[in-house]
Amino acid sequence: MNGVVKAFIISEIFLWSSWNAIVPIFAIFAATKIPGGNTEIAAASFSTYLIVRVIFELISGRYLSKSSEMQKFIITIIGIILMSAGYLGFAATKSVFPLFFFNGIIGMGLGIASPAKNSLFSMHLDKDKEVTEWSIYDGFVFMGMAMSATIGGFVANRYGFTFLFYLVAITNLLSIIPYILYAKRRKIKEENP
Repeated sequence: MNGVVKAFIISEIFLWSSWNAIVPIFAIFAATKIPGGNTEIAAASFSTYLIVRVIFELISGRYLSKSSEMQKFIITIIGIILMSAGYLGFAATKSVFPLFFFNGIIGMGLGIASPAKNSLFSMHLDKDKEVTEWSIYDGFVFMGMAMSATIGGFVANRYGFTFLFYLVAITNLLSIIPYILYAKRRKIKEENP
């Protein structure tokens, strides 16, 4: 398995585990911790995330079709940073409007990052091992998501949602590290063939 595929899988474990630590319990947060919040507000703010994500995926996909591999790495990293900013925003949220705003920021982040990171993964799949590598991706990512859903519920219950959002923002940022390490190693190889 080549370096980009490994970096992608490790990154995705952190990214989707972070995501799944809050999504299953987000409506509880919106309904019980936000004045004026309820499950309807939680659902509508999640729809904001989806709409913004689709818009930015279409824009990003069009731009990235002519971009270099390094530009895709950079766009992926920027998108992941935006997602973490959205999670941090939830930690400071005290009213309904920021639920929509920060879900939009997360949608923007994932919207610009997804086409870039998926393109990188697809370009580097090993010939005749595509099915195996996709199944390894799914297996590890879904295992991380399953564990993080339980951990997210535990952390929110024991330590509160604010602590959970900080933890998720940090864990999400860890998903940048494999890309940075790979890009750095690649740059060194290009400079010293």
